[in-house]
Order: sequence, then structure tokens, then C-alpha cells
Amino acid sequence: VFNLGERVEGYTNFLWTLLLSLGLLLRVPAEVSSRVLGTLFGALSLLVCTLAMRALRTGGLLSRAAPLVPGAPLVPFDAVPALFLCGVPGYACWSSGGLETQLFAFLVTLGACLYLIERERGQVAPGSALCFGLAALTRPEGLLFFGLTGLHLAAAHLFSKRLRPSPAEWRWLGLFLLLVVPHFLWRRAYYGYWLPNTFYIKSSGGSGAFGQGAYYLLVFCREQKIFLMPLLGLLGLLARETPAAARHRRLLSYVLLLSGVFLLYVVSVGGDFMGLHRFLMPIVPMNVLLGALGLYRLLSPLGAPARAAAVSLLLLLHAANTVAVDRYALGFIDADRGIDTPGYLRYYTADRAAIGKWFGQYVRPDDYQVVGGAGAQVYYAGIRALDSYGLSDAYVAHKVPAISSRPGHQKFAPLDYVLSRHPTLLTYNLYKIENAPYRPSPAEAEMWRARGFHYVSVQVPGLSKPWYSFLKRVDRSLGPLPRAADLD
Repeated sequence: VFNLGERVEGYTNFLWTLLLSLGLLLRVPAEVSSRVLGTLFGALSLLVCTLAMRALRTGGLLSRAAPLVPGAPLVPFDAVPALFLCGVPGYACWSSGGLETQLFAFLVTLGACLYLIERERGQVAPGSALCFGLAALTRPEGLLFFGLTGLHLAAAHLFSKRLRPSPAEWRWLGLFLLLVVPHFLWRRAYYGYWLPNTFYIKSSGGSGAFGQGAYYLLVFCREQKIFLMPLLGLLGLLARETPAAARHRRLLSYVLLLSGVFLLYVVSVGGDFMGLHRFLMPIVPMNVLLGALGLYRLLSPLGAPARAAAVSLLLLLHAANTVAVDRYALGFIDADRGIDTPGYLRYYTADRAAIGKWFGQYVRPDDYQVVGGAGAQVYYAGIRALDSYGLSDAYVAHKVPAISSRPGHQKFAPLDYVLSRHPTLLTYNLYKIENAPYRPSPAEAEMWRARGFHYVSVQVPGLSKPWYSFLKRVDRSLGPLPRAADLD
């Protein structure tokens, strides 16, 4: 829980939360373990794509009789998906961004590749079900990916006129349900809802959510250029028929199904407010794999020097795009239609971390803070808090109507509700980070005094601007800040 005693599932990523909590038990700070684990899973996805490329190219891992061991030697082209993936703007960012993005992307990618291997062998197996089950424990969208995989399998059976599931397929479904259903039942019993509190906030829509999501997708296409990968996959169908052609067609149909439905879902909820498209990273590896296979089949008739030249040219163009996108993402310290650049997120988080560390020196156990965005500030302050956007508050999530289309910011705690929580500190949309102490007008000061608060200002080390002003309850002292009565 976010606040002890309040049963609200204020996180979207159950499995990731468990992993970080294990690190905390070992006295590894979450801000360290999250980056290390994110980078590890990002690297593991590169390995999965390399091995999957070899399998798709040669069938070495895909024959019915072959065990899951290397069936053919690696060649330089097998590294092409990993090289393209490394250069995707945002892939490295969301490896070290501290969130569950790369764990989820790894589980989805591994599950999808194992599913294709199992299908080639003639029967689905526990490996892919296990991966998708763990993905569903990481993020709710894992349910969607497993459902789409089941739909792809059902469509293949319908095409072959085999309508009755096999015993292996029932076991495949059973393993997934064995992982997912207990967690759902526990969540419903413990928190009172079937899905995380954060899901109800971020999928609450609001006027303009679809338009915001469409813009998010437009920026993704403009910056990441991933749409070129399924185009290469389609062009690869024009290549001459080879033993890899059937694997290519299966991969194409599967990736288009996963990507098409998932993109529609992301657009419908308005996308995300964090730049470089962390929400879309889970489908990127499979799209890159599809594009690489299409490219391989197109270039196969050429000699090795011509293939190397063509791939090198594409990688250079890809790298040039990445440099341009990353320079903008880190250098533009602002938001683009509600989408914060990573540079702005880093700047904002550094300020909030500094403020949180300052509060952590002085707050008392019974202090209660209202914040706008409960991230680094609350983490470092170690204080009970209300996130005014409702990510960790059931009332805001379920009772307050959406007022915005910006993802994660659709709802906002009304002032009456905020005051009903009896906070001692108000720093939500009221804080001021300036070069000088904030001086409210007499009317504003009187309005807050009538509610039991007054503005205070402190100099916080490490802030982008030296002074931080916020509202403190008049009858409380806080470190160097005395009670209001002591100032009168």
C-alpha cells in the first residue's frame, strides 16, 4: 500500500513491485535496483531477438524434433534485430528509467517468440503460457497479449478446420489461469477492485482522450520510425519462396494482430504523459524482429558485400534519427501537448527529490502531505501523503469525474476532499519554486488562513531555483519554520 492502513493498490506493476521490495529487504535502494533490473531486462530482450532471428532464418530451433538448444550457428545478420532495437529512441531511456517497462517488454517478447516456436513444433507448451502469465502479473495489459495470442491460435485452428482444443492447449490455458486468477482474487479481496487503482485513473478518458492518444501515436511514428518495420515485413513477402516463408507469414500475422489491437487500446486511453513512448515499448521488439526478417528475405539473393552495405546504410540512417530525437528529448525542458520530454522529467524529478529530502529531515510521524504527483518527493520524505491526481486514492479514482485528457492527470482531488483528509502540508499545484519567497496577496493569504494554513518559504539545497514556497498548517512547526502564532 501507499500509506500504511489504506488498502489502495496505488501501483500498476505487481511483479515489479515485488522485485523491488526484495531489493529493499536486502537493503538495496529501489532507485538503484530498478535501474539495474531495467537495464538487465532490456539486454535480455536483445538476446531473445538475436536467438529468435536465428530460429526464424534457419528453423534451427523450430523443427518438431529439435530441442530448445542452438540448432544452427549464429551469423552476423542474426544480430540485426538487436542492433536496430538498441537504436530505437527511448529503448535505453526506459531501460534505466526505473519503471517496469523493460521487464514487461521482455516477458511479452519472450512469450511471443516461444509461442511461435511452439506453433512450429505443432503444439503450444508451458513456456509461452508462463511468460504471458508473468507479464499479466507485471501489468494488466499482459491479459490482452495472452488473449490476442489465444485468438491467433484459434484463427489458425479455424483456418485448418480443427475446432476442438487439444489437451496441450487446455494445459496451456490452465497454466496461465493458475498464475493469474489467484492474484485477481487476492486483489479483489484485499483492495476491493478487480484492477489496480491506477488503471481506473489512467483509463478514465475525459473529453479529448482519443485525440490525445492519436497525437501520442503520431509522435511515436514521427520519432521512432517503427512503422517502417512492419512495412519491411510486408515487403519481405515479395521475396522468393523459401523454407522461412511460412514462418515469416505466421510472424507477420501475429505481430500485426498484437500491434494493431494494442495500439488501438493505447490511443483509446490517451497514450501517456512521459516522452519517448514507454507504453509502446512492449510491441517494439517483435516489430523490429518482423522488419529484420523481411529485410533478410529481401536481401537474400544478393551477395554478402551487398547485404552488409544495405544493412549498414539502414543502421546509419537509424542512428542519425536516434541522435536527433534523443537530443531533442534531453534538451527540450518542457512538454509537447501534455507529453513531458525525458529531459523535463529528469529536471522535475531532481527538484522533487531535493524537496523530499528536505522534508524528510523535519516531518513528524503524524504529518500528512497533499502533493501533485506522488513520486520522488514523497519517497524521499518518507511521509504519508495524498496524490491529488488519485493514483493512490480510491475516492478520486472512482468518485471524481475526469476533467482532463492528459494521461495520468485526468482527475484531480477537489479541495473539500483534500481538507477532509486533515493534511498538515499542502504542496499540490500550490507550491512555488522561485528565485525569491512567494508573497501571496492579502486576499489569498486570508482565504488560506481561514482554512487553517499559511504560506511559508524555505531555501532547499539542490533546487533549480533556490526558494520553495508551500502551505503549512498554522498550528504546526516544521524544522526552521515556526507555528504561525509564533510569527504574529
